[in-house]
Amino acid sequence: MPELVELSSTEHTSKKVVASAVIEHASTQHVLHINASEIAQAATCFPVFMSRNNDNGQFVFSAMTSFTIKRNLFVRNSVWEAVFQPASVQTYPLYLMKSPEDDTKFTVGFDPDSPALSDTEGKPLFAEVGKASEHLSMVTQLLETNLQGFQQNYNLAQTLERLNLLKEIDLQVVYQDGQHNTIKGLHTINEDVFRTLPAEELAKLNESGYLMPIHAMLMSLFQLNVLINKNNASDDLLKVTTVKMEVSKALA
Repeated sequence: MPELVELSSTEHTSKKVVASAVIEHASTQHVLHINASEIAQAATCFPVFMSRNNDNGQFVFSAMTSFTIKRNLFVRNSVWEAVFQPASVQTYPLYLMKSPEDDTKFTVGFDPDSPALSDTEGKPLFAEVGKASEHLSMVTQLLETNLQGFQQNYNLAQTLERLNLLKEIDLQVVYQDGQHNTIKGLHTINEDVFRTLPAEELAKLNESGYLMPIHAMLMSLFQLNVLINKNNASDDLLKVTTVKMEVSKALA
């Protein structure tokens, strides 16, 4: 995370978001963070996995956009091609940050070095001094929704762990020239355990609204075929022959 500056309605009235630079940034993201509430929509386009945050060890949900680091196969010719666009893309380059005045509260911050911010071109963040633009209002609303979603993300992850529904896997990407690439640190739903859950646990999952994201994560694995096809349609990438999902070697 870059060093953020709190957005001020008086000091940063000239700031604008450059849409092309936002998409350029997205084109370098081989995984995109999503919220639990976005899993079902994300699963219509991407494989969805969970992984542990290196800073705090908590699980995060991510949509995979490529087998290659710093490459997003859903951005082509500076155009976002997927039907679904995660909030993390829509809100860039603005972030939630703890208020410098009160660390129990959150405010909107930005990376002053981001090429997606300009003083001369793009969508204005402020319509006039002290008044947020339509774009900033939309982003602020999304960021507030994300803040509310943190607890939902935590609760879903905790439930999946408690029920032993998580399975750590390695993705073995095999290329046409014989090279292999192993993508580690991924977790998905343990379908075998899920099938044997008692009826009362399934009822609790349904009541909590967790059945849909669980099913969506399982169905999203078929989107690996989409990634293979998109990868192989790119002239500058090695052709993929197969992608194998295996139980993590660390657990075997």
